[in-house]
Amino acid sequence: MKKKNTKYGEGLRKFLLNPHLVICYCIAWMITNGWAYVGIGVGSYYNIHWLTSISVAYLAILWSPFCFELIITLIITMALMKFFFPNDKETLRTIRVYSRYYKMKVKAIKRQRREKRQRRLERINVRHK
Repeated sequence: MKKKNTKYGEGLRKFLLNPHLVICYCIAWMITNGWAYVGIGVGSYYNIHWLTSISVAYLAILWSPFCFELIITLIITMALMKFFFPNDKETLRTIRVYSRYYKMKVKAIKRQRREKRQRRLERINVRHK
């Protein structure tokens, strides 16, 4: 068991610390979030009130629990990986494998919920007849 966990941890570490992925993630993060932090700094320093207000408002939305910013950042990261490093087949393959795995997992959960809802509705209909 420990050997399996070590192998999984090594693969995950190798994937997450890949320089190409880190560069693309940093660029994607600057596109989605970084401009707001820079906007607060520049707006405060030069007394540009509209820039500070927009940046603070955007960051308030980002820090809300219902913001899907991370998903957007990861999508942009994958697009940048394909654009800047098309020859990095190993990382792109790993991304593809994980995305397929999680898509299948989501479909299975939706199917289970649909079946559970159907059984519940059938029970209700049987009682009322």
